[in-house]
Amino acid sequence: MKNTILFASLTLTLALGLAHAPALRADESDYSPQVYDEDEAKEERSLLRPYLEPAHIPTPEYLASCKGVGGQEYKGDETPEQLKAKSAKFQTIYDSIVAALPEKLSVPVARKRKILVLAYRTWAYYHTPGAAGCLIFLREAAKKYGAFEITEVYKPDGIDAKMLAGFDVVVLDNIMIPGRAGKYGTSGRPQPETASKEDIAKLRAKEIEIWKPLYNELLPAYVKNGGGLVGVHGIAVMPIMGGGDTDKMEFAVMLGGAVDSQCHPLTDGTNKGPYGYCPAPLKILEPNNPLTFAFRDALNGGLKCVELYSFWLPTASMDSSRALIRYDTDKKPNVTFNPKSVERCKEFATSTIWIKSYGKGRVYYSALGHHEENFGVPCIARAYLDGLLYATGDLKVPDAPATAAGK
Repeated sequence: MKNTILFASLTLTLALGLAHAPALRADESDYSPQVYDEDEAKEERSLLRPYLEPAHIPTPEYLASCKGVGGQEYKGDETPEQLKAKSAKFQTIYDSIVAALPEKLSVPVARKRKILVLAYRTWAYYHTPGAAGCLIFLREAAKKYGAFEITEVYKPDGIDAKMLAGFDVVVLDNIMIPGRAGKYGTSGRPQPETASKEDIAKLRAKEIEIWKPLYNELLPAYVKNGGGLVGVHGIAVMPIMGGGDTDKMEFAVMLGGAVDSQCHPLTDGTNKGPYGYCPAPLKILEPNNPLTFAFRDALNGGLKCVELYSFWLPTASMDSSRALIRYDTDKKPNVTFNPKSVERCKEFATSTIWIKSYGKGRVYYSALGHHEENFGVPCIARAYLDGLLYATGDLKVPDAPATAAGK
């Protein structure tokens, strides 16, 4: 992709003067993330363990110990040879994530940044690999640069305003809240043979009530007071999974956008499917914004391994979100996004990465990250690091909306 004219003054300084600034370093041998309420987190972490620890080969007994959380990747009926092959595959992906991290951060950090990572209800196998990929990415970044201190949270219980105030950024890692995986997981809810529709409805209602204070009260207050928020892929689905009116959900307003009722665009032009999966030609809307520099040389052939979403702007966010990357409908016009969203939100419906200010805080959202291996793509890894640095306030970029949405 041809380079465009660089920003003058501040942006030029950010791009050239700080692009290779030294970062703090850590002793890699003694780093490990903190885990909040480790005993309570055991069940949820079991779901992620095979991805995070490729040497761990799951057995049917291990899967049964997950108490209904387990992912569809592990059905318990695979041979030891098949499981070993999966372990080798996961190790290869893990290694690619480590290799994808850039040598240095784009800008230095003012101090070691405290990051809270919430990985909970990743909805069985659908988003568990991507959630694991993000965790690997963040753990390894903390090792490599020494600029981050990671605390992983696998349940929302106990999170309050005082706890949140101790962190510079909250990362919401591929979370889709209501429902629980069946014994080995299929669609993020109990299996039909083990639960009635009434049981499922009660479970979803209970989940929503547990999450409402955190998402619609605590997190918005935290960001308004100056906190940073990074949303990874599936978190944009949470508003429609959480019940109620997305337009009136403060979390959706804070995030700056939400997946719409169609969820995935239709990728073959027939309005029947398949949904969401296709080589994704992306378009840089602001080539001179430091948050898009990672993609300058990566979009010629289109990125692979991307699950597309169709986005909806809550009424209160119509003029507050600044899209930086979107799906390039000119290069692949037969992909059909939700017509209602396109009519209301114009090009924002096809967004992939956006930022916004919310009170005194900053929000960075990326739809990239459905697959674990996405975090092993160098441009995606760097983009997430830059988004994290924007959320901490270390990477200064314009975040007022370039134009009013829908115009």
